[in-house]
Amino acid sequence: MWRSCAPSWAPPPVPVAFTLGARDVRAVGLAHCRRPPLPTGPVPVGSAAAPALHYPLGDGTDPAAWTALKALTEHLRTGGG
Repeated sequence: MWRSCAPSWAPPPVPVAFTLGARDVRAVGLAHCRRPPLPTGPVPVGSAAAPALHYPLGDGTDPAAWTALKALTEHLRTGGG
């Protein structure tokens, strides 16, 4: 049975965070990963021996988070050990 509902507007998705796993942190280089081109640094998660890094990007309302995510991913791509 199909039900209908009133139309509603939903804003486009906006990223709120990016988390880089321990394997990728190791591949890119921990020192490089800790210096992102963002206003705030990453939050380490997991063990100190093999940390993952969580990068907050916003609260999901500011489209500028897309620009921050692009800058972050480009920064991480330039690492490499």
